[in-house]
Amino acid sequence: MSRWAVFDVDGTLFPPSSMEKAFLTFMLRKGVIPIENVFYYFLTATLTTVKSNYQEGFKNNKYYLTYLPVPPIQTAAKKFVKQIVWPRVSTTGINRIHVCRQQGYKILLMSGSPDFLTYPLATYLRPDVTIASELEIIHNRFSGRLMNLHPYGMRKTTILKNLSQKLSLDFQRSIVFANHHSDYHHMQLFGEAVAVNPTGKLRRLAQKDGWKIESWE
Repeated sequence: MSRWAVFDVDGTLFPPSSMEKAFLTFMLRKGVIPIENVFYYFLTATLTTVKSNYQEGFKNNKYYLTYLPVPPIQTAAKKFVKQIVWPRVSTTGINRIHVCRQQGYKILLMSGSPDFLTYPLATYLRPDVTIASELEIIHNRFSGRLMNLHPYGMRKTTILKNLSQKLSLDFQRSIVFANHHSDYHHMQLFGEAVAVNPTGKLRRLAQKDGWKIESWE
């Protein structure tokens, strides 16, 4: 069984919060994402939230990309990661990855952001495994749907448990770093958990469970 260091990206390694939100704002300003796609996103998100819940409505929703051609988005995302995301990745987080690797941990990155953002970031951080939101592509255009479980909330727990045998992941000898209270459930799987730049709720939960609390810049 292997020791793994699992790093959340959005809000942890990337302190400004969400790569996806930053990219969406950037693309809207550039006029690449049509405003009607944004309206469609909010419409489907609202209707799904009413029928199900907020997570299904907004977090798992990628309909702002519906029918957009894949190559221009991927090209723009790579440039965005290089110019905007990578320079703002936590220096403390980068150093912690290096230390964990030297200590014999395998490195796993986990992000709910789309694959076209998370994988380019992974080329800089060089993890052993990267988990991201895999977007469905039909005829070289985004459908707006996901191919896999969205790595958010309880679904992170499901994803990690499903991968544990394949990765020979020894939870009790592994460590996890995350920032949001929605991460609490999968953090409980690990022998060591670190709350990084935690939300107020995660801070209280971390204090209750005796976890380390760190501030990364």
